[in-house]
Amino acid sequence: MTLSKLPPDLNNITRPNWIEINLDALSNNIQFIRKTIPKKTKILLPVKADSYGHGSLACAYAAKNSGANFLGVAHMTEGMLLRQYGIDLDILVLGPCIPADFPYFTEFSLTATISDLRTAISFDKYLEESGLSCKAHLGIDTGMHRYGIRFDDFDTIRKIVTLKHLKMEGMYTHLATADMLDKASNENTRRQIDRFSNLVELLTNEGIRPAICHCSSSAGTLRHPESHFDMVRPGLVLYGYNPMGANPPEEFKYPELKPVMTIKSTIRTIHEVPAGEAVSYGQYWVAQQPTKIAAIAIGYGDGYLRGEYNKGFVLIRGELCPILGRVCMDATMVDVSRIPDVQIGETVDVVNGMADPRISMESVAEEHHTIPYEITSRVARRLYRKYIWKNRLIRWDDLKEEFKVPPFTEFPARKG
Repeated sequence: MTLSKLPPDLNNITRPNWIEINLDALSNNIQFIRKTIPKKTKILLPVKADSYGHGSLACAYAAKNSGANFLGVAHMTEGMLLRQYGIDLDILVLGPCIPADFPYFTEFSLTATISDLRTAISFDKYLEESGLSCKAHLGIDTGMHRYGIRFDDFDTIRKIVTLKHLKMEGMYTHLATADMLDKASNENTRRQIDRFSNLVELLTNEGIRPAICHCSSSAGTLRHPESHFDMVRPGLVLYGYNPMGANPPEEFKYPELKPVMTIKSTIRTIHEVPAGEAVSYGQYWVAQQPTKIAAIAIGYGDGYLRGEYNKGFVLIRGELCPILGRVCMDATMVDVSRIPDVQIGETVDVVNGMADPRISMESVAEEHHTIPYEITSRVARRLYRKYIWKNRLIRWDDLKEEFKVPPFTEFPARKG
């Protein structure tokens, strides 16, 4: 075999599966939230876990161009990466800070979350001795019982917000049941908001209120305007998914939202299964009649959930095609009997709420008894990414040019 002297055009290489990230949709969703909150209220876009699988760098650049004020990450290293690629928005690290992190928070101009008095005092002393500065937000536990100082531990809260060297810019809590519609959950959400609001009022009266108080994620932002305060953190909504699920009550439908991610695949083989024979691992689906089956290139190795079998659909040429049997690592079998001239290589919509609500991210999540974030954050790196920006489908290399992404640098210039 003789290889061609010229390499193939990698721009035209075929892809068995891919995801499309619609950054125009992200911008649209930011503008939608902007209209629902007070003019002076800031917007934080969570970009932790690679923007829940949507791509943190692309989403961060698009968010900056669309009016977001803050970014949120779970771990310090996620914020460091964004800084190394030139992201200059404020970045709040939502995971609790520990003493080993102090030098990196100052070097990369990250905003820390403080969740205990000992760490706060140690950080303040570190800043005094080093002559450096750092901003922080105080985490408050109003009932989630995950991170933070108890809302009624006033003495500890006062000590932390009045430290001399650590700039306690903000204070926040997290709502545990804002996306649940039953009476008990609503009462719990109101109780959490009241606890936080009373604390904000107490610190205001004492003249030591942090400048940026916040507690709303997506459901809180949409359902509880009294929780907006100085900033909101609506992750699910900004990525275009309804926090109330696939079939919310009419008053909680938001047609303005546009999903940012769609998942695509292609048909790789087509064959007919005789009546009485079974399909896929476990043989959970048995043909009741001769059935035309397509194997599509998507599986749990791509992050497509395996938990259910004989459940769910994909969309081919606008036709819903049932999933048959178990999802495999690299393939899923579907019934294409209703598409007589279906062809190998055709594009398949795996998750695409704009094409059909029955394969929306919310619907797929409900089929698997989970939330959209579990699906998006599990999307494997082997799926090629395509980006839409200003109505153009473009590659990451072109996106870098569009956003004028600077070259990777080992350490950014320290902000004052």
